[in-house]
Amino acid sequence: MMRELTQEQTEALAIAEKWEKRVSEEIAAATIEPYCPTEAERQEFAQAFERAHEAGEISDKDFARARIEGTLARWQLEAWEAAGKPEPVPDNITDGRPPIESVGVPVVDKALQYINMPAHVFLRNVAYLLNESDDALEIAERRAKDCDKAARLLKEAAALLREADNEPLARNVEALAPWAERGKYGRVYPAGLSGRHMHASQHGDALSAAFAGKRGTPSRKGAIVRALAGCFTVDGPFVEAGGFTIIARIANLCELGTTPNFVRSVMEQSKRTAEPKPEPRRDSSIIGLLSKPKI
Repeated sequence: MMRELTQEQTEALAIAEKWEKRVSEEIAAATIEPYCPTEAERQEFAQAFERAHEAGEISDKDFARARIEGTLARWQLEAWEAAGKPEPVPDNITDGRPPIESVGVPVVDKALQYINMPAHVFLRNVAYLLNESDDALEIAERRAKDCDKAARLLKEAAALLREADNEPLARNVEALAPWAERGKYGRVYPAGLSGRHMHASQHGDALSAAFAGKRGTPSRKGAIVRALAGCFTVDGPFVEAGGFTIIARIANLCELGTTPNFVRSVMEQSKRTAEPKPEPRRDSSIIGLLSKPKI
């Protein structure tokens, strides 16, 4: 049973509610609506930006990055406006939207004709590579020892827990191991555990290191080429259309000195690495029986 308020308490509550309403109204009145430039203003800025690029005041890398990020932002804004400006913004706000067909960077626009993924996903990949630090491979290498050790220890801990008849906890601990290993590529933000899997997001700052390759001396140039090549179906038609040149020109925005011949070399090396090794064969002759298996 609720206790009845005294007259003094009732008056105090009324005053508090009055001030709360007044403060809310003042906050609402002071809220500044986000400024959205008009189409004419967008065009004027784009033309000025392009003139600065042509004059050499803006590098090819910065120009491409700005064009790609600007196009992505506008595409998402249009999706939000078309959906009635919902708050909070749903994750699938861009589902069903017409794909991006051009960003105003010729080589990227040409690449959009041959990609094997949605245009906005490809453009985000390219934008990331354009923003990534030049020493990404060194950053990942500095973290690798600790991250790999953490992953190994987590697997060992999971094995110990299984020996101690604690399978549920072992599964959760083991779920952390892959993400601990991925920690070398950037900060991991756990979101929850589900059996053998941990749901998480990652703010990568050295993701190209995952494509550094396992043979020879790792190079960021080769890593970028491999990362970009995965966005295309590298077959006859793509090669005939100048595919190696397309990849080289985009990669050259991220890492200078990338040539079509270098791209071809990296792709051929990756293909050889991916091919399964032949099974050992033994010669049935006497010499074959006395020798090591021929590969």
